[in-house]
Amino acid sequence: MTREGWGRVVWGATVAWVTLLMLSLRYGLLSSFFYDQTHGRSNPGIDFFQIGRAFENLLDGRSVFDTFAGKPYGPYATWYVYHPALALALGPWLSPFGPWMAFRVWTAVSFALMCASAWLIMRRGSDPVRKPLVCLLMLGSFPLVVMLGAGNVQAILVLALTLVLVSVDEMREIGSTARNQGMLLAGLLISLFSKPAVFLMLPLLLCLRETRRAALKALGIYVVVSTLFLVVPGLNPEPMSWADRWNLATHPAIVRQTMDVYSNGFTVTQSMKDNSIHWLEMLAMTDTRLQNVDVYSLPVFLDGWLENARTPDAWYRIPGILVLEMSLLVLTLKNRDDRIEAALMVLMAASLMFFLSFGIVWEYSYTTVFPIAGILLMRTRVTRAAWAICGLTALVWGPSLFFMTKEAGRSLNSLMTWMRADRVLPVAAIFCILLGTAGVAVYRQWEPLLVGLMQPKTARRN
Repeated sequence: MTREGWGRVVWGATVAWVTLLMLSLRYGLLSSFFYDQTHGRSNPGIDFFQIGRAFENLLDGRSVFDTFAGKPYGPYATWYVYHPALALALGPWLSPFGPWMAFRVWTAVSFALMCASAWLIMRRGSDPVRKPLVCLLMLGSFPLVVMLGAGNVQAILVLALTLVLVSVDEMREIGSTARNQGMLLAGLLISLFSKPAVFLMLPLLLCLRETRRAALKALGIYVVVSTLFLVVPGLNPEPMSWADRWNLATHPAIVRQTMDVYSNGFTVTQSMKDNSIHWLEMLAMTDTRLQNVDVYSLPVFLDGWLENARTPDAWYRIPGILVLEMSLLVLTLKNRDDRIEAALMVLMAASLMFFLSFGIVWEYSYTTVFPIAGILLMRTRVTRAAWAICGLTALVWGPSLFFMTKEAGRSLNSLMTWMRADRVLPVAAIFCILLGTAGVAVYRQWEPLLVGLMQPKTARRN
């Protein structure tokens, strides 16, 4: 069979599998693969209804963050903690629908956003077999089922990261153009005004000549809009003073003790109703650990593996330090193609820091891993490192190991450790491969100098 023929086979299998996944959302066909669905703990739309509550609060002159007061929207909700602009962006076109119909609409929109991400990646290559594999990767994963079931806005972040990574990959091939600069700007803004994961990428993007202008523009727009959401009364109905904001920002211990919803019983205090809580909560939750069966982070995995012994917070600063150090080293590369390629690897690694450095990571968050493997898979020449990343991503793509345990003879702590292993460990390995690939490029440039420095003085004189 020709490669085109195999491509048609893979496309058929992809369509069939994605259809099965979508049907499982409605009929629970794959419930046995998910802990929450097996135990009747799933609450459809729990991460979505907070958007409606935030927008209705804003219309009523209440804080968008006062999720558990005011008019009820939907039967339950998690606390709204996104950028306040997101409620204003999504609320108006979802509010005409009732809560459950709006949830269905949002599910369709989320799937469409994932399709858009898949399309952006697939257009990077032309291989008839690998293109449907990218589609299967982006639209057929088990974490995607969790994301759609919860109604989380994660698909927005997936699109944002895809735009950023695809734009830099395109710069590597054809140089800077109006199109890839626009894609980079769009990706940065979409993330900054929803889930600001690109914060971790900004140091490198601001220093890299090819991306500096778009990064500066995005940062400028973000600062202006965010300031408006702090100072305009209609956008920030229950503000606190600048003195109070400064006091909290300079006393992170107070923020962690009083503004962490997981430790204060989901009580939204008066200070937490100010729009600055969006940024303060990032500070409050940085070192929060939650031994919950749905949390899949490296800190929680290691804590559970070590029998609930809290591992040092300093351990989880290391990924960020490594990314910053490698960002500086990448800037020393003289060859433009090598510099952008290495920068892309570092940006990909930066997008994974969330899983390794923050305590609370839900399973649906792993949908942001797939664009990395997809972009590498679409290249004309796929390296051994790229194939290794794709293989590790396949472990994240599939179901957690819960379906293999059947809980027979296992304590809950042992079960959670087992379930997290095929999420956390593959991502940690991908992170190391990406930084290692960038490091090899840096080493090759400086190898002659290093070898010369290591030689004895007499040998150097000769």
